[in-house]
Amino acid sequence: MSYDLVGIGNALVDIEVQVSDGLVRTLEITKGGMTLSTKENQDQILKQISSHTQKIVSGGSAANTIHGFSALGGKGYYLGRVAEDTFGKHYTEDMKDCGVGFPGPDSKTDGTGTCLILITPDSERTMLTHLGISSELHPDNVDETIVKSARATYIEGYLWTGDETRAAAMKMADAARQAGIPVAFTLSDAFVVNTYKESLIDFIRWKVDILFCNNVEARAMTGEDKDEPAFAELKGMVDTLFMTRGAEGSWAANSQHPKIHINPFQVKPVDTTGAGDLYAAGALYGLIHNHDLKESAILGSYCAAQVVTHLGGRMPPHSHTHVPTILELYPASQST
Repeated sequence: MSYDLVGIGNALVDIEVQVSDGLVRTLEITKGGMTLSTKENQDQILKQISSHTQKIVSGGSAANTIHGFSALGGKGYYLGRVAEDTFGKHYTEDMKDCGVGFPGPDSKTDGTGTCLILITPDSERTMLTHLGISSELHPDNVDETIVKSARATYIEGYLWTGDETRAAAMKMADAARQAGIPVAFTLSDAFVVNTYKESLIDFIRWKVDILFCNNVEARAMTGEDKDEPAFAELKGMVDTLFMTRGAEGSWAANSQHPKIHINPFQVKPVDTTGAGDLYAAGALYGLIHNHDLKESAILGSYCAAQVVTHLGGRMPPHSHTHVPTILELYPASQST
């Protein structure tokens, strides 16, 4: 079977809990960022907030993107590792229900990765990630036949935190380039950028066609303290660039358009988990299905706006998935 988009990343089950700002300060972690954690540390925090309601959903950055892409009608495949445990079985069934191709659980009976997501009243999400078996993703897991039959590939920057996971990402990118298939990549998090900057610069310059990032990641990547020069520097590295800017909307550029500005769709945010992931989902759907840069960015903006209106990194069931309808909504959204 061939797919429109094949993604690779850390397959994680998200445990989402709404908490106070005070708890995040007490934990001394970077608000709005991702911190690598252990299962024991996650469990200790969960004990502190045992009275809070938890929402457990399948997640992982690239997985959210592939799911969003599928929700719009695209055919997606996601490559990640989960164990043959409760979380892993849940993850596999969820992917199947969403119509996303997935290799299924590993033979190991324990160790599916989890991400504890703390959501503060300002809708910001702070993540503590236990990678589990997802960190054991390696090049042998990459099926080049599936990659080479796709129309595009998508790689998450979180894979740079492990030697083997990074090697798996490299293998996918090389297979795609050999087949003449575009390679899309997301910087994922400023933590990833600050830790692996030199390796990321080489990868982006030589192997990436489409780059996604937010303005914080762009500044970290370039060392610039303003969005404009950071965007310009990154644009010099790739053919196509999308940069999200929160409430300021997003910028996009390619060889035909030096820079375009897309305003955000106006919504009331509840949880920013998955906003960048779903932006990539919409934008990639547009590009793969022959929409121009502006329309692709509009689709990304819509999907990002929709996902922040509820808990979790997946498109809400009530969202529009008919692309012409979404594009028609954009001008109206700017008059409100």
